[in-house]
This record gives sequence, structure tokens and C-alpha cells, in this order.
Amino acid sequence: MEDKKEYGQGILFTVTNYIYWFLLTNIYFILMNSVFLFFFMTLQPSFSNILLYFLALIPSGPAIAAMCYSMEKLVRTKELSPTRDFFEGYKKNLKDTFSIWLPMLVICFILLVDFHYFRQSPSHISQIGSTILVVLLIMWAMVMLNVLVINARYKFRVRDLFRLSIYYGFTKVKQTTGNLLILFIVGVITASTTNFFILFTGSVIVFLIVLNMKAVFADIEDHFLVTPSKGKQSRA
Repeated sequence: MEDKKEYGQGILFTVTNYIYWFLLTNIYFILMNSVFLFFFMTLQPSFSNILLYFLALIPSGPAIAAMCYSMEKLVRTKELSPTRDFFEGYKKNLKDTFSIWLPMLVICFILLVDFHYFRQSPSHISQIGSTILVVLLIMWAMVMLNVLVINARYKFRVRDLFRLSIYYGFTKVKQTTGNLLILFIVGVITASTTNFFILFTGSVIVFLIVLNMKAVFADIEDHFLVTPSKGKQSRA
């Protein structure tokens, strides 16, 4: 009877910790995205403002990297010090994040502008172009997720990071499908409720994505990292 009581208390303690970790990490994430939030709340949701949204999203890269860093540690160790880990991830990934975040944003910007251009015309060629761009946007979203999450755990050269992200996007079909499904569900809920849904549940969303990518981490460690036991230093 006593064992059952202790087990129940343990579950409650764990759940309470996770709620606290998610909540505090999400508060830091929102604070570090204050520039984007300002533009998001003051600008009309119009395509004509896409350049302003693009500029406002530039400082969001390190915040997303810090969130990925924190959630990856939580998945791996099942423990988290929200304040220390979030800002450690922010500081540690600041330079590297900009070198990958800016190119990813630019490509997204180009694809969205092209998509909007094709949508203006009802011609058959424009419809084909729109369909191709939707596929490219989905594929690019897949690559971006892999890049951000892998970069939160390991340090590779930028070109190797993108190669790995594309490679796992097509070889780990289960993980890729799972991530896209998470994004789809988040998109549906956001469209049905409020645009702030992603901001206020960001930590949970990233946690689920990182949890889904555990097999990718395991494969990277098995095939792409040099271990100390072989006489060389690991890159992780």
C-alpha cells in the first residue's frame, strides 16, 4: 500500500516538474521573440507585410535554437534547469544559428513570394507552379526542422548539417512524417483558435518533435560521430 502511494506521488512530482519546465521555458521563448510579437500584433496579416515579418523573424532564430537545445536536453536526461539551460543554449548557438537561420529564412521568403505570384494567375501553368512550390515548401519545412534540432545537439559544418538534414528527411520516413503531422495538427489548431497558440505551446511542440527524432540522434551517433574509444574526439 505504501509502495503504491509513493509511486503515485512520484508520478505527480514528475508531471508537476514537466509543467513547470514547459511553462518557464515558454515564457523565456516569448520574451526572446518580443520583436516578432510586436510586429505580429501591430501589423495587418497581409502578404504586403511579408518583408517586415521576414525582418522581425531574424532575431527569432537563436530563441528557437535555445528552445530546441532545452527540449533536447529534457528528452535526453529527463531533467531541466529552465533558466540556465535556455540561456546557455541561446548563447552557445547564437553565432551558428544565424549562419543557418538567415539562409533558411531567405529561401522561405523566396518560395512564399513565388507562390503568391503564381496564385495571382488562374492559368494552368500557374496552378502547376503553385503545386510545385507547395511541395517545395513542405520539403523545406522538413529540412528546417531537422537542421534546427540536429544543430541543437551536435556541431557540424553548415554544409554537412544541411546534407544530414536532407538525408534523414528522406531516409527516416517515420520521423519525417511524424514531424510534418505535428506541424499539420498545430496549424489546424492555430487556424481554429488563435495565432498565438504556437507561441504559448512552443515548448510542448518542440518537445514532441525532439522526442520523435530520437532515432535520428541514435543514428548520427552510430554513423557520423567519432568516439573517444577509437582514439579521436567526438564532435558532439
